[in-house]
Amino acid sequence: MNNRPPPPSSPSIPQGGSARMGTPPVGFGPGSSPLAQVRPQPISRSSTPSNAVSPTAGSSAAASAARSPLAGQPAPFQQQPMSMSPGPRPPRPQAPMTAAPRVTSPLARTATMSPTHSVGAPPVAGYPAPPRPMGYPPQNMAPMQQQSMHMQPNYGQPMVPQGYPQQQQQQPAGLPPTVGSPPPPQPAGAGAPIPPSASSRRRQYPDQINPATYQPQALPPQQAMHQQQQQYGQQPIQQFGQMPQQQQQQQPGPPAAGQSGGFFVPGAVQAPMPPSASSTSGAMSPVATAAATAAAAAAGVSGYPVPPSSQAPGYPAQQMADVTQQLSGMNLGTNSQEYQVTLLGGKPLLSMLDEQPPLIKLPPNATCVPSQHALCPPQHKRSTLNAVPKTDKLLKKTKLPFGLVITPFKTHEAGEDPIPVVSEIVRCRRCRTYINPFVQFVEGGRRWKCNMCGLSNDVPLQFDYDPQTQTQKNRWIRPDINHAVVEFIAPLEYMVRPPMPPVYVFIIDVSYASVQLGAPGVIGQTILSALDRIPNADNRTKVAFIGVDTSLHFFQVRTGSAEPQQLVVSDLEDVFLPSPTDLLLNLYECREGIEQLLSRMEGMFKANHAVGNALPCAIQAAQKLLGTLGGKIVVLQASLPTIGEGKIEPRAEGKDLGTPRESELLRPQNNWYKTLAADCSRIQIAFDTVFIGQQPMDVATVSCLAHYTGGSVFHYPSFMATRKPEVERFTKEFANHLAAHVGLEAVLRIRASKGLRMNSYYGNFFLRSLDLLALPNVTPNHSYAVDVEIDESITSPVVYFQTALLHTNSVGERRIRVSTLALPTTENIHTVFHHADQVAIASLLSKKAVDRAVEAKLEDARDALQYKALEIIGAFKTECTQSSSGATTQLQIPRALQLLPFLTLATLKHPALRAGNNIPPALRIAAMNLILTLPAEQGIQPYVAARMYSLHDLPDYAGHPDPSTGIIALPPRLGLSADALSPYGIFLLHNGFDSFLWVGREANSSLCKSLLDVQDVRMIPSGVIAFPDLSNGAEIATEGFEVNFKVNGILRRLNQMCHNLWNPVTYICKEDGDPMIRMVMTQWLAEDMDTSAPSYQQFLNQLRDKINRGNF
Repeated sequence: MNNRPPPPSSPSIPQGGSARMGTPPVGFGPGSSPLAQVRPQPISRSSTPSNAVSPTAGSSAAASAARSPLAGQPAPFQQQPMSMSPGPRPPRPQAPMTAAPRVTSPLARTATMSPTHSVGAPPVAGYPAPPRPMGYPPQNMAPMQQQSMHMQPNYGQPMVPQGYPQQQQQQPAGLPPTVGSPPPPQPAGAGAPIPPSASSRRRQYPDQINPATYQPQALPPQQAMHQQQQQYGQQPIQQFGQMPQQQQQQQPGPPAAGQSGGFFVPGAVQAPMPPSASSTSGAMSPVATAAATAAAAAAGVSGYPVPPSSQAPGYPAQQMADVTQQLSGMNLGTNSQEYQVTLLGGKPLLSMLDEQPPLIKLPPNATCVPSQHALCPPQHKRSTLNAVPKTDKLLKKTKLPFGLVITPFKTHEAGEDPIPVVSEIVRCRRCRTYINPFVQFVEGGRRWKCNMCGLSNDVPLQFDYDPQTQTQKNRWIRPDINHAVVEFIAPLEYMVRPPMPPVYVFIIDVSYASVQLGAPGVIGQTILSALDRIPNADNRTKVAFIGVDTSLHFFQVRTGSAEPQQLVVSDLEDVFLPSPTDLLLNLYECREGIEQLLSRMEGMFKANHAVGNALPCAIQAAQKLLGTLGGKIVVLQASLPTIGEGKIEPRAEGKDLGTPRESELLRPQNNWYKTLAADCSRIQIAFDTVFIGQQPMDVATVSCLAHYTGGSVFHYPSFMATRKPEVERFTKEFANHLAAHVGLEAVLRIRASKGLRMNSYYGNFFLRSLDLLALPNVTPNHSYAVDVEIDESITSPVVYFQTALLHTNSVGERRIRVSTLALPTTENIHTVFHHADQVAIASLLSKKAVDRAVEAKLEDARDALQYKALEIIGAFKTECTQSSSGATTQLQIPRALQLLPFLTLATLKHPALRAGNNIPPALRIAAMNLILTLPAEQGIQPYVAARMYSLHDLPDYAGHPDPSTGIIALPPRLGLSADALSPYGIFLLHNGFDSFLWVGREANSSLCKSLLDVQDVRMIPSGVIAFPDLSNGAEIATEGFEVNFKVNGILRRLNQMCHNLWNPVTYICKEDGDPMIRMVMTQWLAEDMDTSAPSYQQFLNQLRDKINRGNF
């Protein structure tokens, strides 16, 4: 068959296809065959109706159709030859609007199927222009033709720049030309085309590619564009999808992220778009369309259409779930860092504990205002899952715990932005949710849609008005819709009574046991030194003091008098107040008398030999004293309460340690203290309990006072007035606690989106209702945990948790601190695993284990903790790895959960849950209370997973402030194993509460001199010391004591990271020194084996064996 076009004298070639905007070019329909395509031909300015018959069409068309390999194959879009013989005309086949029209000859098909065909194109030299179709004026032809030319699919190759010749590719003999091929070059003034020659075929430009045979895999669009720009310079090249300037102004803008839509970005040179089924591109086979679109989307090529997305950006698409599941087992995913799978084994990478939790990826337009403060900081609230399963079935399949760890009253740290304060409160009228960054404004901004319940609420009139300046204000800069954590000033309707002043009642044990320790004098001096730090901005703070032994000692200071008076009540049958009006002392008005009282405390009871403790009677008296005001009662005890209604009998603790009966020692001996705490909580009275000394005090029973009123528990078993380090520790910690700005008369409520329900709460509080926590005093940096359940399937792409803490601050203002956490939802189990927060999970599980140890048994708590780790690792093996069934030599786990086995083992070895008979009940109860109340960051490290550093090879930057941030830099962290210790080095282990200085027997003398000002390692004593500051607080190290200066800086930084809650003492642990101190230190080396639990490697082997056997 001859591929030449007709001579100039031939009649015009009829034009096929539709001239309407949006109709695909002819020849690219789903039924068009590549074998029936030819090179593009110049198009005439007008066209004839699609059913016009060419005079040249005849037997040649039938012969061509007969020779075609596709002849006789039924296809809805197959072109049929038209017979020119007389007789009835066969019926025209019905085809969709995008189908190619019927043609009668290959010559007609050449013009009809041209991919660059457009109505209004200039006529070809030597060819008469066919008539223009009806209804299209000439002035509309040019824009339509221009737009059609630039909207043609070219299968990934750049368009040919103007001015460069197009070369014809030779077709196989006997086959029709390929659609999309360029026309053969024509000499000027000639009427007949020139056949392609060998020289013309050899001269091929890299950008001239046959669209029908081009394979995108061979040349990615970015590489093609790059090569094109290198060859033709940096001049702008008009690509497919890049409209002319006048056309770009008329086109809509680019689609939003995560949406499928526009094929170009105005003003940008884009990569070509693959063919799709849209109205602006040619139609192709569905298989080819899906393959090209999937390949382009997987490659992330700019300009390709994005598949419709119903998930948040960054999460695997729903239609790719099966592929993602297969790739997950091969350590592949959409993000190499977030979806990385690691093998359990080797040393745990403890530096991961300092990383931020997995990134929360919300869908676009999730916030009403783009703000960097819209995401809730993890220090205020963090979830165990940063991608929430949409169904409870999926959550149970993962075996992951779903809960929150909340710190609603976090203190402001250096370097942090202050919490903004808002004076106008806007809430949803149905669910009472506070307005937050995730609401949506509708109806032109007159109403806002609640993100919790979906109700549309009216925007109040004062929302856009500033009452102070009496001017209009910009609502988009309001803090409550820009910040996830805000504090509202509560109006009068949030107050049951006027704000009460801060009130402190100190109940001090002055019995013989306490006097022997020197406790009354140290307590008096500590309170005296903290008087200026106790919150008293408005001079309303009141204090009272009650001494207790076998009697009650009240202290009275009259206004204007500097001499305190002591009132002793020995009748404890019916407790009464000897002077109800003068026992509460105004800290400002009676300051001189209070100072005299505290300074005489030691000598006042120095000769006291009363053996007994009437603590229950003292508590009842303090309750009467605070009955109308509320406040805080601080109980400082050194002996067992033996007198009064709530007296406690001594327990035989030694013989039950390490046995199943040990759990009985962790429960209250009676319910008197628990009932009293519940009654005090209703009248806004809180308790702090401080236990001093090693005598049995039944901490489990008395600490109920703090547990049910939101207070704190302190324990100083090594306290003695003659031990300077212990006295310094108590003085600083107790003074810091008194100086804290607590919240008074507080209640805490947690709201969640539809389908979620708060189940169980953990911490120190009194549960007033199903979702309301009563906190007479909310202590700064106390945390609370809650289990979350999925009641019904979640349909929204985002779920929300809002925490509201209503309290009175220390200056008498009623405030509401609101924090809102938004989390995306998913149906992909891989996304759930890879966005789990291992620190939050470990914190929640440890709190639940402590609660179970008290309610059930210690052994049950240990088994439950280990079983949960087995469940999680086993679920990931079954659901997300290739070795879903059968045994495996190494366990796989997501990188986000890589340290979960280690944290589980470290919790099992913690004094709160450690097995064995060497943990006293008082020490265990105090450790349990700290786990319940510490935030996730501080509770896991350093209190569960301690920090260890080597001091003999400190880098230059360690211990010095960073020049850019001012934060003291820490040295590299070591593993918690004895393998990291060496005989020639000195090491520091810090668990928050204590510090251990491990000194090797061959440590360098110059190092000992620079660290402790000791000439030789043998001169360093074992025991407890207060770490010296040989530079005397100077900003520059004293010559010769550079190591000491660095270590002091490191200790200050570690204390700051613990909110200065503790003032740890330092234990000198020599390699050949006191074995008792060495044993205490080695208990914090969680990677090593001891008598209570196996080593880390042995623990992993146990997990692997149980998972392989499937008997966990």
